[in-house]
Amino acid sequence: MAISKKTWTGIARETTPGTAVMTPSKFIPTKTTFKGGKKREYLNEERGDRNANYGVVDSVRQSSVDMKGPYYNDVSPILFWAGMGLPTTTQPAISTDPTVYKHTFNLADVPPSYTINRSLDAVTYYVPYSVLEKWTLHFTTDGKLLELDGTWLGLWAQTNASPPTPTYSTLLPFAGYAPTIKFVDNVVSTDVTDLQIDYSQKITLWYPANGTQDFVTVYYGERDLKCEFTARFDNTTIYDRWRNNTNDSLTLDFQGPVISNTYHQELSINLPTISYDTVEHDTGKDNVMIKAKATALVPPGSSLITGFVQNTVASYTA
Repeated sequence: MAISKKTWTGIARETTPGTAVMTPSKFIPTKTTFKGGKKREYLNEERGDRNANYGVVDSVRQSSVDMKGPYYNDVSPILFWAGMGLPTTTQPAISTDPTVYKHTFNLADVPPSYTINRSLDAVTYYVPYSVLEKWTLHFTTDGKLLELDGTWLGLWAQTNASPPTPTYSTLLPFAGYAPTIKFVDNVVSTDVTDLQIDYSQKITLWYPANGTQDFVTVYYGERDLKCEFTARFDNTTIYDRWRNNTNDSLTLDFQGPVISNTYHQELSINLPTISYDTVEHDTGKDNVMIKAKATALVPPGSSLITGFVQNTVASYTA
């Protein structure tokens, strides 16, 4: 019996952080693992013999959840919102299709928390106060899909005695061979071998001295963003920017299937200011192969990341 194929993951935004929402609003068809973690103190004081660890006391506890798998343009953006803040949702001004919505990235000091439901066939658990510590967007053009991975922290998992029945959309993931990346001065390449963007933020869980094993507050610390890519260009512009310590910008755009023959399912990400850490180039080919690693900067008046998701989801506030 293929128990692993009967598992599922559901998620819902919490109105009040830490107050569980038992019925997921979205089900994410990705590979998910979760585990409980707790600190334990072993007792080994003097007792008249050489034997140690005569007892154990449980201390504080939490859960961690890892999601890894293809990017689905309707449900996977929740990882963006959990890491950065809820989007501003509008219908594109040029759209004549009332089912098309544009969700623009917003950076918030305190992003939303979620309740994650994880069903393991025989039992379903829920993890309230789940907050995103890191997301990684990556693709390889050689037969791969665009993928979005996320690492979450949350409260100690509890049993959901009345789990819902999951439902999924029919939307397929984006193929990894269809991106466009653009840099300053409209330096564009559609010949991208691979690209990865890593977003992370420091998470501090606050445990009070009031007799509870669970944290009661999450504090969000500094966040940063790094990217790396391999692509071909017609000249050495990218390498020269690194050599001359010149900052750049990067825009990544994925367009999926059309919606009612009008507009594409779309993911567009812009890193307004990046500084190259390392750049390798090979001019022995027909054009220039660049392999670069970069760090996003936030000069005055700039932003760490901007972008939007376009799909048929009306709102992500639930």
